[in-house]
Amino acid sequence: MRKALAATPPAHARLSDIKHVVMLMQENRSFDHYFGTLSGVRGFDDPHALRLPGGRPVFHQPDPSNQDGYLLPYRLNTRISAAQAIPSTSHAWTVQHQAWNNGRMDNWLPAHLAADGSINGSYTMGYFTRDDIPFQYALADAFTICDAYHCSVLGPTWPNRYMWLSGTIDADGQFGGPSLETGKVPDGHFSFKTYPERLTEAGVSWKVYHSPGGATGLPPFSALKQYADAQPGSPLYEQAMKASPLGQFEYDALNDQLPTVSWLLPPSAMDEHPANLPAAGATFVAGKIDAIAANPAVWAKTVFILSYDENDGLFDHVLPATPPPGTPGEFVTGTSPSGVQGGGLPTGLGYRVPCIVVSPWTTGGWVSSELFDHTSQLRLLERITGVAETNITDWRRHTVGDLTSVFR
Repeated sequence: MRKALAATPPAHARLSDIKHVVMLMQENRSFDHYFGTLSGVRGFDDPHALRLPGGRPVFHQPDPSNQDGYLLPYRLNTRISAAQAIPSTSHAWTVQHQAWNNGRMDNWLPAHLAADGSINGSYTMGYFTRDDIPFQYALADAFTICDAYHCSVLGPTWPNRYMWLSGTIDADGQFGGPSLETGKVPDGHFSFKTYPERLTEAGVSWKVYHSPGGATGLPPFSALKQYADAQPGSPLYEQAMKASPLGQFEYDALNDQLPTVSWLLPPSAMDEHPANLPAAGATFVAGKIDAIAANPAVWAKTVFILSYDENDGLFDHVLPATPPPGTPGEFVTGTSPSGVQGGGLPTGLGYRVPCIVVSPWTTGGWVSSELFDHTSQLRLLERITGVAETNITDWRRHTVGDLTSVFR
């Protein structure tokens, strides 16, 4: 990171100067859980926080197990406990919508106590500070953090990663969907088109970097028929399904051989999914940024986007935007492959998650408060490559931005 900050920044940002976009999606952390105490963002000192039906701020989450009747966010102090390794809480489609409670945002504790038990359920209100996750805070201090970036789906990992990869979960069920669960889907079940395929058709270079031995984010590819059926020698096999040798991304960055678009898939132990350690994730993230910054010529033309797929079951206080009833492509009435009922509920937006944009044009510790979600990354790629992602609904295009406002 020091190498990146030491580089001379360009006079101003032009999209034509961006030759490489590198995207890393980590796992299962809400914005408040990581950055609720960061200065300058919409965090725990939000003067415009939603009021609950009883009149209290949204931070006073009703808690039937507490004699006070509510539970406030509390620090997970890693200096005196093993809080870096908190357990995961439910982030299933049903539980995420229960916490949201039709926009009332007052059911986090009842939903998670029921889904996760009396001990693990209360972790939903836990958060870290700068002392607990120093690298993540240092990254936010150095570059641009987005405090209105939401995951795309009120649901778990796979639907959100599909939105990041393709702009859809096939809510209407035309291509084997809807995707509402993580796992429990046969290989080759879905067939909706993805952005890497569109890049191939347009002659734009891309690669999914993942190491041998498996990676977080790889199984959703296998559930797509065109990837499951991909043969050696084909673009989908060679550039997505085939594992990269250890250090391949670092080699490509150092030698100015990065493709136009890169998706990075971390090894599971470094993906920050509870109970995996934020510190392990910091090591992985830092290594990728250092690899880009090691070659000043590459750093000068590269944007690195760090985001998180969803919030786990971890509390965030900002009410997600949701579409009017009946909005095409944004409500799920069908049933997923494993039997999850859509229930006529909105796809999203989901809760806020961290997103930090690292580049020569986003230095200085700025905060972007424009509304974004995972499809915003695809729309930035549209602007840079000229390749459209037609799966993104009209409602999303009119509701969330394309990330271009983060550049200066």
